[in-house]
Amino acid sequence: MVRILLLACLFFCAHTYATNLLRLASDKENIDLANIAPKHNPWNASSVYIAGDVVSHNENLFVAMHWIKGIEPVKNTINWDGWIWVQNSVIEKWQPAKVYQGGDLVKSGTDYFLARYWNENHEPKTNNSWQRIRDLFYVDPKLPPVHPDDYKTLDGVDQNANGIRDDYERVVYEKFDSPELITFSLAAAPTLQLVIDVEQNRFSQLDKDIGKKIILDFVNISMCTRVLQTNFPHFRNPKLLYFNTLERAFANRTGQNKVHRLIPWDDDFHLAADKDCGALTGGAP
Repeated sequence: MVRILLLACLFFCAHTYATNLLRLASDKENIDLANIAPKHNPWNASSVYIAGDVVSHNENLFVAMHWIKGIEPVKNTINWDGWIWVQNSVIEKWQPAKVYQGGDLVKSGTDYFLARYWNENHEPKTNNSWQRIRDLFYVDPKLPPVHPDDYKTLDGVDQNANGIRDDYERVVYEKFDSPELITFSLAAAPTLQLVIDVEQNRFSQLDKDIGKKIILDFVNISMCTRVLQTNFPHFRNPKLLYFNTLERAFANRTGQNKVHRLIPWDDDFHLAADKDCGALTGGAP
């Protein structure tokens, strides 16, 4: 009970340190964060942030992807540190005729979405090429209940519509109690799902550049897992929890094989991996 009350206090106190993006009530215009709050509250290592909170750090703006505490925002293009780097101050309204790349942040209606991969004319509300930015932390855990279809399909069930499969989300919160492991494991889920999307032929334009990004993302997950194992030696790669049925494990293998076949032989392309994993443990990238 004491622990729950403490977490509740941290949860509600978070809003004294950050501007919540999800409360910006406009469904027509682009969101210019610089104009809304020219002096965003600076990131604070002891504060708790939830999905949509905006902070400034080292002259850059960052949006919290989900519940985060003690993880420094880093100017990079990966999201397993729990932060989305806003590369300019404007978050644009989604446009049906525009091409979006993986990592683009847009506004659709009153919700905010992160592009999971290249797409065009995929409305964020109806297409799994987008991930809705929603809070994924539960102070008094009310995780999505077990559903009879949780393990019947590759995609499982996402009852709370936050872009993460319910059975995986439950096991992350049940298995881990450290912010670093929760943050990393949840943020890795959309990347892990990409190989299932590949195996299911959901990409309208799958080429070697997208293939390289997927492979590099998997390299990043493995690298960051090793970084986390410095402080959490029993932590294992989240893919072991994500591909948790024979069918999902097979889809992972066949999806990755399909991606590898797109990539010309190149011994060194994996050196381009984004190595900014140190923020997960408070170390240098």
